[in-house]
Amino acid sequence: MSKNGFFIQIIFNYILAAVFIWFAVDFVSTSGWGFFTILCVLIATNDFVRATKMLQIYLQISKSNKPK
Repeated sequence: MSKNGFFIQIIFNYILAAVFIWFAVDFVSTSGWGFFTILCVLIATNDFVRATKMLQIYLQISKSNKPK
């Protein structure tokens, strides 16, 4: 996978996390803390953590490829 494709995947995971957070907030305001609200929060957390770890790896790769 190229660095550009890797970066796009990071952005996509952050966008998915934001969408699931938005769904969770909407579910809480309409029906309270139910099963789907908790499921959305768990999925958003998973996407956010995955994107953050991938961003750390991306920055390490970018840092190591710079000429000295």
